[in-house]
Amino acid sequence: MPVALLTDFGTRDHYVGAMKGVILGINRKAVIVDITHEIEPHDIGSAAFVLRACYREFPPATVFCCVVDPGVGSERRAIIISTNRQFFVGPDNGLFSFLYGNNCEITSIENDRFFRKPVSSTFHGRDIFAPAAAHLSLGVPPNEFGPQITDPITLSNIVPTRLDEKTLAGAVIHIDHFGNIVTNIAATAAGRKFELDIAGRTLTDTREQYAGAPANQLFAIIGSAGLIEISINGGSAAQILKVKTGAAVIVRIS
Repeated sequence: MPVALLTDFGTRDHYVGAMKGVILGINRKAVIVDITHEIEPHDIGSAAFVLRACYREFPPATVFCCVVDPGVGSERRAIIISTNRQFFVGPDNGLFSFLYGNNCEITSIENDRFFRKPVSSTFHGRDIFAPAAAHLSLGVPPNEFGPQITDPITLSNIVPTRLDEKTLAGAVIHIDHFGNIVTNIAATAAGRKFELDIAGRTLTDTREQYAGAPANQLFAIIGSAGLIEISINGGSAAQILKVKTGAAVIVRIS
């Protein structure tokens, strides 16, 4: 059973290696896949988008261990989300917001029989989430970890707000390696013709591919995850507009 890791730990420190060691110590046959460890530190919304963009491509029974956890050591819960295909393990801080509402079950991880001990107050990725993911990969059912819950934390900027029939207020939820700016506004909500306001600029150019766009001209494009993105051919839209995740976006449907 694959175990897929997504964190903001980077790769220069020991954190990712320690998690992998814990997983293999429990399940030596685990197939560990790195989604990414380059999420910007503490950027829960970006991690939520990256997970949304790739989890459907993984096979049934994959266990996703996702750790972007600025609240580590606090009262925030550790949870397992079970869908009809896969399992997701991580902090209850909104990271799994895109999954809720899809007939999933949510379990609070409370049974310390499955913890690595002693549990560090600063590294639940190693001591709680990695062991839980490993035990799930061995077939341990979620109900052995704790009780079900029905009130998970949901990020406020996951779903855009409809201001009127033709206006959507959204936000930047991710900036990718190329500097493309990913919004939380789905192409299905905006249609094919729209104007977009961001960082004091209004964009009217929408394109279906990067190639052929004039140099140094910003444009909107539907990304592979089905969300509206702001791009520039051969450059970084994020650097030009000087925006970060959380920046406001307005889409006016033509």
